[in-house]
Amino acid sequence: MMISDEIKQKIAGLQGPIFVFGAGGFIGVNLFNTLLACRSDVFAITQDPRNNWRLLVNYTPVQNIISCDINEITILKDLFREHKPRTIFNLAAYGAYSKQKEYKKIYNTNFNSVVNIVELLREHGFAAYIHAGSSSEYGTNSAAPTEDAPLVPNSHYAVSKVAAYYSVKYYGQIEQMPVAHLRLYSAYGPWEEPDRLVPVLVAAARKKVYPPLVDPDISRDFVDVDDVCDAFIRAAASIDTVKGEVFNIGTGIKTTIKELTHIMKDKFEIPDLPQFNSMPNRNWDVKDWYSNSAKAKELLGWEAKISLPDGLTKVDAWQKEVKFDTAFWNWNKQI
Repeated sequence: MMISDEIKQKIAGLQGPIFVFGAGGFIGVNLFNTLLACRSDVFAITQDPRNNWRLLVNYTPVQNIISCDINEITILKDLFREHKPRTIFNLAAYGAYSKQKEYKKIYNTNFNSVVNIVELLREHGFAAYIHAGSSSEYGTNSAAPTEDAPLVPNSHYAVSKVAAYYSVKYYGQIEQMPVAHLRLYSAYGPWEEPDRLVPVLVAAARKKVYPPLVDPDISRDFVDVDDVCDAFIRAAASIDTVKGEVFNIGTGIKTTIKELTHIMKDKFEIPDLPQFNSMPNRNWDVKDWYSNSAKAKELLGWEAKISLPDGLTKVDAWQKEVKFDTAFWNWNKQI
């Protein structure tokens, strides 16, 4: 993890204590690690830290972990009363993975809890609240949409994220509260769920094979998780000038599954040919899914810097470091 001097200065300038909700998740743990590397008043807020493989393997300091179910309002009230956070990053989510199907939990976690958190922050006072949205909010309107493009959500998860966006927009633009919303594209990197596309591809590539793949024309905008963390920090540091704003966070590069396999073949010297359509597409997969992040560059000074080949190299190095192929938390054993 390389942190630029500019980002270190921005982290130092944030008001503390700092909360990272969803710090047991993929992007959350990366953001938490980045912040904790620069200051000590950072807290990982997660529902079940004792059974969270990321926090265990990460050797996260116990004094920086707080157990909290964000769907329990009484627990939230006690949490804010005791710690009085000033900067809050909310990456807690449910429903992004096809195995997460409880629709009530999707709306409670992704929308209702957002309103509860911001209302509690209103009572105690705060400096910045940055919310993790999703490019899924655009749904079928997915080809390089600007932030003001029509939202056509095509899943419960996407609908819940759209609802959260409108609540953040209301709090920021109407009530002038220091809140902002980031629509994240296909983040990848260390600590991602082991059964997701990039971790599975990289693990298979070390064995010189491809895993089962979907339609070769399905596309993504793959953005390195370190670049995503950079965006969260910049948004918090700039909050006074971007209240209620929404930002697309992606590279702007459309990469099809076929193109991704070509990159993997060149980088890992895989002799086999990929077997496309050997696994089903997800219900919400589309063939033109990529970002227009010009607004983030203009207002936050943010743009993606890490290329996909370089990012895949980082994933490979991390998997080797944590002994990914035999790790107890890697249930993806079919390769």
